[in-house]
Amino acid sequence: MVKATYGTGSSVMMNVGESPIAAEDVTTSLAWKIGGRVEYVLEGNINYAGAVISWLKDEVKLIDFPAETEDICERAAHDDRLYFVPAFTGLGAPYWNSEAKALLTGITRTTGRNEIIRAGVESIAYQIFDVISAMSDRSGIKIKELRVDGGPTRNSYLMRFQSGILDAKVYVPDLEEFSGIGAAYAAGMGMGIYDSEIFNNENTTIYESELDETQRLAKIDGWSKAVKMCCGSN
Repeated sequence: MVKATYGTGSSVMMNVGESPIAAEDVTTSLAWKIGGRVEYVLEGNINYAGAVISWLKDEVKLIDFPAETEDICERAAHDDRLYFVPAFTGLGAPYWNSEAKALLTGITRTTGRNEIIRAGVESIAYQIFDVISAMSDRSGIKIKELRVDGGPTRNSYLMRFQSGILDAKVYVPDLEEFSGIGAAYAAGMGMGIYDSEIFNNENTTIYESELDETQRLAKIDGWSKAVKMCCGSN
């Protein structure tokens, strides 16, 4: 299972079972010990996730409040190749490049406010895709679903786009902050109060990909080129 928390930054974790996996572009962490069984995760942290939305609101004044980004993304032109890489303080996993600089690339005559906001929102999904791709490469596990929580998951455009770029289902719980509840459930399991079925009792919205494979690969290729540019690579 893969879990991503969309906060100011983002933490992404992939359960890899009872044996740790060594990796340089993501880290290996102890997940938990329940019933005497220890499990490990691969973990990657992203510097700017929800903070991109704050930047759009507070620094460049393109939006008045975060919730309006969903409708703006829906109205933006989707046939352009605009990419925003929010490397304000460098890039975290899987690049670990502290010298990278943020950039907006692919601007055309028709690029406007809506398109810039949409590129900012999509940058969150692309960064999470990069981390999960690195994890899949190291573990040999191809993900079929992503479990998420955090404020930005209320944006259905972002969740649909995340599903499309990953080519995987995205499960969004009704409860916005699920990480703390998950820790409480795990503690309850350790004490014998709950079993693993407790995690299936939460209501979720499931998003599935709306991108065909050609679209998906073209968007990923454009993003990869943008990241290379902000890292100073040709």
